Amino acid sequence: MGTYREHIEQSKNNIHFLSKISTNLEDCWDWQVTVCFYSALHLVNAHIVQKMNANYLSHNKVDEIINPYNLKSSAKLNEDIYKSYTKLFQLSRRSRYLLSDNFQKNNKLDIQPGCVTYSKHLKKAIFHLDKILNFIKNDYSESFAKVEIKCIDLNGLQFENFSIIS
Repeated sequence: MGTYREHIEQSKNNIHFLSKISTNLEDCWDWQVTVCFYSALHLVNAHIVQKMNANYLSHNKVDEIINPYNLKSSAKLNEDIYKSYTKLFQLSRRSRYLLSDNFQKNNKLDIQPGCVTYSKHLKKAIFHLDKILNFIKNDYSESFAKVEIKCIDLNGLQFENFSIIS
């Protein structure tokens, strides 16, 4: 698996790709939200590598390690950053599988209505990714280029790591 630096660089590549698809396409909200999540995933994995010198392959294991209530973990995040990561994970599942953001697996075999991803979901994803980027910048003295994002729901909002274009 990757080193700290490789995870940071992969996240930067993902964010650059996000800017390209955001400014060149009028929609594809599902892909943009998914890219936000995978950008954050690499940032969180960089954090885990730095704190524990370990890589984790499953989303469940990553969640366990970064959970602020896991007293045994040296890589736990503060509650605010953890919630942002968790929300990005949920938004990404919505985008990839048409599941509700708050989907909970149950034993029933019933069919749930599909949940399409819209620009309002990208707005949430950018908000949470910006928080995680700021955490990495502050805790690890990393720098990230400010990238352009085009989304009508973001007009008038300001982010440290994203420039909003009309």
